[in-house]
Amino acid sequence: MPAPQLHLTFGETLGRETQLADEMRLAAGAEDRYVRLGAIFHDLPYYGNMALMAVRYGLRRPAEESYWGTKVHYDRPDVFLAHFVSTARTLEAPLTRSERLAIVAGFCSHVALDLSLHPLVNYIARRDTHELGGAESHHHRLSEKYHALFYHLDSRGRDLLGSREIREKTRVTKRSSLLIRAAESSVVDLAVTAYRSMWNDSPSRKQFAGWVRSFAQFGRMVGGPMALRNSLRLRTPGNRAHYFHCREFNFYDFWEAGRARGIKIANRAFEYFEHADFSPEAQARFVADVAFDGSLAEPLGLYGPALPKLPALPPEQAAA
Repeated sequence: MPAPQLHLTFGETLGRETQLADEMRLAAGAEDRYVRLGAIFHDLPYYGNMALMAVRYGLRRPAEESYWGTKVHYDRPDVFLAHFVSTARTLEAPLTRSERLAIVAGFCSHVALDLSLHPLVNYIARRDTHELGGAESHHHRLSEKYHALFYHLDSRGRDLLGSREIREKTRVTKRSSLLIRAAESSVVDLAVTAYRSMWNDSPSRKQFAGWVRSFAQFGRMVGGPMALRNSLRLRTPGNRAHYFHCREFNFYDFWEAGRARGIKIANRAFEYFEHADFSPEAQARFVADVAFDGSLAEPLGLYGPALPKLPALPPEQAAA
């Protein structure tokens, strides 16, 4: 999963694309917080115990496992996208049409960024695990962190980590709290119903609201002076060449592939939402059109915009 701050920024960027369906673009502009909710939706299950997450990261331990995080990334995420869109359209909840479309736009952005960046992140993580040792999932996180760092330095002149902005961006519902499990009931209804429509099971309402709270806590943790000092220390030419742009790859080639893929997926999702035909036949057509079988964590790369070529890893490194 690309770094959360990169998913949030990519969601906002996709929401401003002139090629995006007009109504979806207007909804994204009016409901930026719900765009961010959709953009981080797949990764919220990983935000459980923030203190434990921080300790494990500091000790370079493997990333935490998450039952629901694994489900949404590996178990037919293309079909889950269809269920999410149909739930957003049909759920009897007091969400406005604009709010629903903003969440869907953000959700599509997450899918597109995972499909485009995970091949690069996996390559770097497996290369570094072989060369440096340690847990692959830790190197995976480092790669994602540096992608977000250098992208934001290039595009905004500053890192989101260590800024007050990240504290706001990680509040992804309108009723957010750092202390209690709080999210508007309509959003929790949408999330739980989408899960259940796909798997006949779902996280509890309390559990989902807890993820929302923990994600806001994450923003507070990484929005202070300590995170800024660490960011300043890491902005070296060596790190940029190692993680971001070198002879073997250029991050922006993968970002651009994600941008093109995101527009395509979001526009097709808008058509599916608008026509409101969610029959098995219509769902099958939608899934075929968005075209990304496999998982978000290990994209097959068989369909959609071609991704840049990466050097082949030896078999012992390439194993998932």
